[in-house]
Amino acid sequence: MINNNKMVARYYLGLRPHTNEYHAVHKEGCPFLPDDKKRIFLGAFNSVKDAVREGQKHFIRTGNCQFCSKEHQPDRGQPAFCEKDIIPTDSQISQSLKGNPLYFLN
Repeated sequence: MINNNKMVARYYLGLRPHTNEYHAVHKEGCPFLPDDKKRIFLGAFNSVKDAVREGQKHFIRTGNCQFCSKEHQPDRGQPAFCEKDIIPTDSQISQSLKGNPLYFLN
């Protein structure tokens, strides 16, 4: 049911699943919104949760687009920092690795 106090957006469901086998629900205007023939119009909803619920009527494995529904993602706070240096110091590199620089190539 649409609540008039909230902003209503139009949502679409991609027909082709992503590599995780989930079909993405996109908000109108999303840069990753599939072409007309590769999507289903789900309707106008107050939230992406409602749109995903509607999309699950078509494909059980349905989730929200990570790009266009960022505002609906849980707040994960500030990124964690490593307590150790990412690049090892000279004393942390074993003697056998120091002689062969090929081990350090990506």
